[in-house]
Amino acid sequence: MPVGKNRFPLLDVWGGPKERGRQIGAAFGERIAQTLSIYKAYFARPDEAILPVAAHFRGVIDSFNPQYSAEIEGVAEGAEVDPLWIYALNARSELLAALSASECTVVHYSGTPFVGQNWDWSEKLEDLVVLIRSEDERGRRFLTMTEPGILAKVGLNDAGFCVCLNFLPTPKQTNGLPSHVLLRALLDAGSWAEVEETIERAGTGRSLNLLVASADGRSINIEYEGDAARRIEAGGSATTHTNHYLTCDAPVDAELLENSTARLDRIRALTASGTPRDLARLKSVLSDQEHPEHAILAPYKDSDGFLGRKGTVCTIAMDLSQRLMHIRRGNDPDNPFHQFPVMEKETALSM
Repeated sequence: MPVGKNRFPLLDVWGGPKERGRQIGAAFGERIAQTLSIYKAYFARPDEAILPVAAHFRGVIDSFNPQYSAEIEGVAEGAEVDPLWIYALNARSELLAALSASECTVVHYSGTPFVGQNWDWSEKLEDLVVLIRSEDERGRRFLTMTEPGILAKVGLNDAGFCVCLNFLPTPKQTNGLPSHVLLRALLDAGSWAEVEETIERAGTGRSLNLLVASADGRSINIEYEGDAARRIEAGGSATTHTNHYLTCDAPVDAELLENSTARLDRIRALTASGTPRDLARLKSVLSDQEHPEHAILAPYKDSDGFLGRKGTVCTIAMDLSQRLMHIRRGNDPDNPFHQFPVMEKETALSM
């Protein structure tokens, strides 16, 4: 399946964790190098300041589950990169926790299998985003949209679970299990008991809003603020979140708060009781551009305190009952959604 300008490349990987990592690194080596170049600029610190922090996260990840550190080491080997830089990529949210930048509008229609989000971030990443469909030695499978070199981001698995996220800024210490590794671990869950056990073992030490939903319509939503973790009850019609804390009065940059609040107000209005609650409606609300300055589907534009332009890199709508991801590249509402099933497998990289 060739990839046109409106598609992201899809890679199927299988085998043990290190072998899957090698496959990812070998296939996406150039993209990983470009992603590293972008984040080195965002970190804005010399290598000798970043690499010891990356070594700390290597220890945290290995203690949590050595399979994930093995996969990261495999990515580094396949891409011919110092493994510490791949650990730094996987901890990029923790390294940038104090950054003032909006990132994502999330929606789950309560009691349904329909969940999705916009991922708002750097324009530079649109040309680098990848889809990875992974199968482990047990035959368990997941599909994720992610940045090259990062184990997972938004995705769903063969058991009907999905993960979504919102970046939340905090000045507090974020030295726990990296957010993206937690997302990857949750994509390995086959039951709600495994989801809860993973969340319990992961502890705190990150800044993130985490949404986990399942094909049976249930969900959990947790705001992490450094050493705190607070759960939010599911909404009556829909659970929605943007990029400011709803459970506390944590300080947020004024520009970010204005943008995040405007998007939250709009998505709540669009998903209010009495509105349609299906996959087509989910795609529609995530395509909303009514607000002239703070659209849900955001065009790329410069932002104070952020390197380069940011906007909606992609839109994802998932039907968990069918184990399907629908994804649209960029922020043009006329671009098509492309559909990817968790359960198919291709033997070559779809470029």
